[in-house]
Amino acid sequence: MKKSILILFSSFCFLNSYGQESPEIDSLFRNSYTVFELQRLPNGMYRDATLFSGSDYHPISIANTGMGLIALCIADAMGWINNGSELALNTIKTATGHTSGFLPDRTSNGYYRHFMDINTGEQAWNSEYSTIDSAILVSGALFSMNYFQHDSISHYTTELWNSINFNDAIDNSSTGQIYLSMDSDGNGINNSLTRPYNEYMIVAWLAKNYSSESNNLGTILWNNHYSSPSLLPSISYQGRSVLSDNNNSFLSSFTHQFNYFLCNYFTTSTEYLTYFKNSQEADRSWWQNMDYNLFEWGLGAGSAITSSYHADAINNNEDLIVSPQIIAGYIPVNPESKSNLIDLWNSNLGKFNLPNVNNDPILWRYSKSNTTWIPNEIIGIDYSSMLFGLSTLTEYLGIDFFSTYNDFFTSSALSIDQLESTFEIKVYPNPTSDHLYIELGKFCKNISISILNSLGQPVLRNTYDNLEKINIPLKLHKGLYLLTIDYSEGIETSKVIIR
Repeated sequence: MKKSILILFSSFCFLNSYGQESPEIDSLFRNSYTVFELQRLPNGMYRDATLFSGSDYHPISIANTGMGLIALCIADAMGWINNGSELALNTIKTATGHTSGFLPDRTSNGYYRHFMDINTGEQAWNSEYSTIDSAILVSGALFSMNYFQHDSISHYTTELWNSINFNDAIDNSSTGQIYLSMDSDGNGINNSLTRPYNEYMIVAWLAKNYSSESNNLGTILWNNHYSSPSLLPSISYQGRSVLSDNNNSFLSSFTHQFNYFLCNYFTTSTEYLTYFKNSQEADRSWWQNMDYNLFEWGLGAGSAITSSYHADAINNNEDLIVSPQIIAGYIPVNPESKSNLIDLWNSNLGKFNLPNVNNDPILWRYSKSNTTWIPNEIIGIDYSSMLFGLSTLTEYLGIDFFSTYNDFFTSSALSIDQLESTFEIKVYPNPTSDHLYIELGKFCKNISISILNSLGQPVLRNTYDNLEKINIPLKLHKGLYLLTIDYSEGIETSKVIIR
């Protein structure tokens, strides 16, 4: 299936106007996608980071893989690549365990390791099973499904969505506590919790849309905490009220930007956009108090000096590191960001060359307190705000690009019910322990049934012919499984819980 005529027309118009307004921004925008090209692996997954010099050693970042999927949508819309849907399909198939030799390490209810071995999918860097990183991967896949409108991408993305129970990430819907990490059995780790507000709003958003039932745990948490920013903690900086997870300290600005780009409720809410603008003004004001150039600001995350990695925030930026990607990430609410980036570019501040054949320049983190410091790497997920923010400029894809394609769950895009079921098939009992009934609604031929575990490994494959009702005996361990029914009417996927 092809994208809408509107998007094709927009891309055509872009190709005729590209490069006519700001050559510095044109170069920065295109080179920002090159970052993700450098981090992409042959199996479609994305490394955590790229070294500015030397041989890359970083493992797969499951969150950066989600950001990489969105990067493909941008590159396709801009006309930089002509095989975007093929690349996205490769990524999603590998992430769901459909690439030979690669089995991602996941919990029984679907959560991924933060970092994985680039060849096998096994745990890397002693990383945790991460709820937020899994949520970013799923968000990227849903974004690409919305954008490409490709049957196979939709199939494997639906499989991915159905393989993770985001309600299991919720510890307490009353307090809003969400688990940061899970154990291999899919249980939340009790000493690993976070409260609203932060980037885990993305997890909460997916949990809210996990089911259309009013008693859905995610819906309850959302209504208690995220349905209005007035329900969330905030802190004031020079008269600007900024959302935070407490009333005493500020969050890094990437937190607000990730929510803007990945959570449609945030993207389209006047209330949330007011707080988004407040966070931008607070960030810039903090830097202005130190009497630097007006175009030098941005409190982001990435490589640092006193520690290997740091998430900078107001009153918490010991190395005085400027994050240009944050300037770009605020473009949707701050048109001046464009001229600020041009000034940085022309002043050679934070300007580094990528390790590709052309040594393409980009803007990345630099320190005001130690001007000789050079970061050794560019971290994909932290850099994503640069590419995403620049894409929203009117001369490129425009501000509606994200609000259109991060709209995963409404009737204009893809409803929850479509994700849960696309055919009139009954699967019961569910949860179950020892058997499963499948009612097809009519006699069908050439029926193929498969069940995959949370690692994407097949645990059952059977074929049937000329049946209306199928009884499947089961001998499976407890956990979440994915049932796929391939028959004459189409392909159906459904979650099955084994008690």
